[in-house]
Amino acid sequence: MDWYLLKTWTGQEEELVKEIRRSVPQDLYQECFVIYQERIWRRQQKSIVHVEPLFPGCVFFTCQGRGVFGKADGMERRMEERTSVFRRLEQEPSLAQRMACGDLVFFPVMKEDAEFLTAISGKDHMVRLSYVEKNDQGQIDRISEPLKTCQRQIERIQLKKRYAMVRHKLWGEERAIVLGIML
Repeated sequence: MDWYLLKTWTGQEEELVKEIRRSVPQDLYQECFVIYQERIWRRQQKSIVHVEPLFPGCVFFTCQGRGVFGKADGMERRMEERTSVFRRLEQEPSLAQRMACGDLVFFPVMKEDAEFLTAISGKDHMVRLSYVEKNDQGQIDRISEPLKTCQRQIERIQLKKRYAMVRHKLWGEERAIVLGIML
């Protein structure tokens, strides 16, 4: 499966998803979605779970690849497929207008990045809260999924603020990804 990243303005993600579902032929893609995450706000000694986009301004678009090719022609064919998908999206008037204004940018997502995003968000595209358990000495003893997936990349955990910061190479560069935790 091929993944694409559509970059738009922060806060316009759901609007873009609705527009694509309404105007782009269903045979062109499998899914169009925003990856959300659960986070905890602490207010007046209470934990309030809320949902927010994991990557503000990012919409993901998946379509079925045409199969595995030999190494010699594989890269060339995949580039042709991606160009074809991009051209078909460009032909949709509402999306073409957004692209022309610079409000929408289209990028292919590498397979490793897609696998990582699938591992942390699952089929429902929601990064759930990870449970963190401390031992008697106050040291972290256990970590549940999805944070366990990137346990070696944890940069810091803020127990009081209920988040963990993970450093991961995504879209060709090191990124800090903040994931919600629960004690």
